[in-house]
Amino acid sequence: MTSRIRPDATFVAEQADRTRELLHQRATLPREDLEYVVKSVAKLKDERLKACVAELIGWGDEERAEIETFVAITIEVIRKTNVSKLREAARTVELRYYLKEN
Repeated sequence: MTSRIRPDATFVAEQADRTRELLHQRATLPREDLEYVVKSVAKLKDERLKACVAELIGWGDEERAEIETFVAITIEVIRKTNVSKLREAARTVELRYYLKEN
């Protein structure tokens, strides 16, 4: 019987911290300021500017919470799997990316 090698706690913690950091890079204004910007821009007639502002703001609270929940679940799955399964999943994702690109 072979022992399963699992990602260590440091790896899992680093991934969780990095994901949280990436999610919070957008929309760093307080919610009150974001609402003010959205209301002000909504009054303008320039659709392109509206689209640009929406893209700069990024995700709302609900979308961010959904992504954070998904990532938390994913990290728990990573914590309970072995390294070879994790490597295999990463290869599958990479191959799908390359197939979509071409």
